Amino acid sequence: MDALAPGILFAQAIGRLGNWFNGELFGRPTDLPWALYVPVGLRPTSYATVQTFHPTFLYELIWCSAIAIALILWGKKLAAGQVFSAYVGLYSIGRLFIETIRIDQANTIAGLRVNVWISAIVATLALVNYLRLGRSSAKI
Repeated sequence: MDALAPGILFAQAIGRLGNWFNGELFGRPTDLPWALYVPVGLRPTSYATVQTFHPTFLYELIWCSAIAIALILWGKKLAAGQVFSAYVGLYSIGRLFIETIRIDQANTIAGLRVNVWISAIVATLALVNYLRLGRSSAKI
């Protein structure tokens, strides 16, 4: 699984380009220099007068690529299984933040998107596993 992690991340990054081509999965309105112009027909009705939005798919593309590069550069120094745990944990942390700026419809629990909760839980479990694998490897 460790060897697959960077490839999976690059595949996820490339897949996010589809969101750009489809004009979907953008975030809250913004006037930042890298804001994404969204044509009127693709904007949610409640944002019809807003022209530019956070390009959340781009944030995820960059995040996935950065994690993949980091795992390629430093993964050989990790114990077996830690690379995949790092992938799952770091990806989940990125999703946690990206989900907070998305505006598409989503189910919520206690006022937060379900994906935020899932990302937090998965990131925590991945961290626990990462640390467990590191300790197991140190004892050998």
